[in-house]
Amino acid sequence: MNRRTLIALVALTPLFGVACSGDDAMNTTTTVAPEVGNPDPPLPMDINSIPYKPGDLVALGDVKIQIGVPTTSEENGFSFDVTVTSGALEPFTISPQMFRVYTLDGKSYISVAGPGIEQFGNYTLQSEEVYQGTFSVKIPTDSEPVMFLADLSPIGDRYFPGAWIFDPNFTPETQE
Repeated sequence: MNRRTLIALVALTPLFGVACSGDDAMNTTTTVAPEVGNPDPPLPMDINSIPYKPGDLVALGDVKIQIGVPTTSEENGFSFDVTVTSGALEPFTISPQMFRVYTLDGKSYISVAGPGIEQFGNYTLQSEEVYQGTFSVKIPTDSEPVMFLADLSPIGDRYFPGAWIFDPNFTPETQE
């Protein structure tokens, strides 16, 4: 995945491309860029503009979240470990709908239960408690998983959305 793909998803701007080259109709080569869809559901407006990477420990208000490096298997589909640490003084409840994997085509998926894996995100955290689990999704299309979204903003004003990109080679462009 390249930077344009991420920027298209984060900016909610679809990117469609077809490039043709050649001198005549007989030698025309067509290259079709991957189709990037509009995120469904749309990304929160206050999401971070530069995504985090697996392994980054990120404070999103009164909660810290860290995700592991994703793996793919026949049995569990696309999965990775997630750790949620409460920094709140009061208990709060998270739900599976607060955590999604977005694919390049814009579709999103919540965690599903698999062999030996419970559905991620159905939990109430107490003050300073750590919740760990495996986020596992089955993606029914050939579209590549590109981003993990944790949107805890429905809990209250002290919780924010955050996005992690799965591309290990992603480096944000520096502004001059």
